[in-house]
Amino acid sequence: MLATYYKIVLLIFNVGLTDFNIFMKKYTYYLFTCLVLVFISCSSDDSETATDDSALVIGTYSLSEINVNVAQDVDEDGTASNNMLDELDCLNGTLTINADGTWDLDLVELDITSVTGDFYAIRCGRTNNFTGKWTFQSSVLDLNASNFSAMVLNSSVLIEGVNEDLPGVLNRKFVKQ
Repeated sequence: MLATYYKIVLLIFNVGLTDFNIFMKKYTYYLFTCLVLVFISCSSDDSETATDDSALVIGTYSLSEINVNVAQDVDEDGTASNNMLDELDCLNGTLTINADGTWDLDLVELDITSVTGDFYAIRCGRTNNFTGKWTFQSSVLDLNASNFSAMVLNSSVLIEGVNEDLPGVLNRKFVKQ
């Protein structure tokens, strides 16, 4: 193999055999360095394999919070809350994340109408069923649906950050069952 390198050097630099010995004495260090660099650059380049953590998100979740930016006393018990589940018993939702990459959500909508200033008429709307396919990467669940934002999995809680002021909602939280 070394003889092959000598032949290549002779051809590239077009030197005779007598000049070759002088050439080798003069440039041995540089050739050795080039050889080392070639072997280093050809080392294994295996990167870490990505782990599939989608099993963490698979399961059934119950709606635990629908938060708004201004606390409201919808049930008129004298205590205002940002979490509309504390104010309306009719609100509920169940999100199921299936292992086959599909999801299903039954959700009672929140019907919010502006009255005046920071006061709103808030009541339960109709129950809707949503379905679709999901992806999960780096603790973020994407339902791939235009009417839902990506959700972040924090331990056993999925948090959908909608980030809308009233009459919209700030976030929804679902707790794994």
